[in-house]
Amino acid sequence: MKARYGLLLLLITSMMLSCSKEKADILIGLNEPIHHDDFEYSVTGYTIERQIGDGPSAIVADGNFYIVTFLVRNNARRVNHSWDNTIAYLVDDAGKTYENNTNAQVNLNKSDPFGYREKYTTTYQSSDSTRLIFDLPKNTIKPCLMVRGETLMGDFFDGGKFKRTKIRLY
Repeated sequence: MKARYGLLLLLITSMMLSCSKEKADILIGLNEPIHHDDFEYSVTGYTIERQIGDGPSAIVADGNFYIVTFLVRNNARRVNHSWDNTIAYLVDDAGKTYENNTNAQVNLNKSDPFGYREKYTTTYQSSDSTRLIFDLPKNTIKPCLMVRGETLMGDFFDGGKFKRTKIRLY
């Protein structure tokens, strides 16, 4: 009987310790997916530009525009996935975050159409993509893309890795 209580106490203690440890970031590359329940997010490519568009409607970056081709794949069997252009953000080596520039995104869609929408619904067993644009200072070191989202059922099994996974853009 004492052995059972001892084993139970050891199990509870080890679970508490494993939950309290801060887990390290996971670094992945292009075309490698971030898994979030039944959904996968990946970067299929990116370019760095000083401006978007030509002529008087051109938008010039304060630093450099990172134009990221972002893919959402819905592997669910019955559930659609609703998302928008705030789903992803960039973070640099110092931990500073950068948000998508919607004005630049709309401008790019005019000169190089990619199917810009304010909101997306990716039906089950399908995928959607967009191009996200981030204005980063020229001296930014090691930018990475990360995604936002609520913890869903499938995320419990892997400890919510999607919140710690970074896609390398360098």
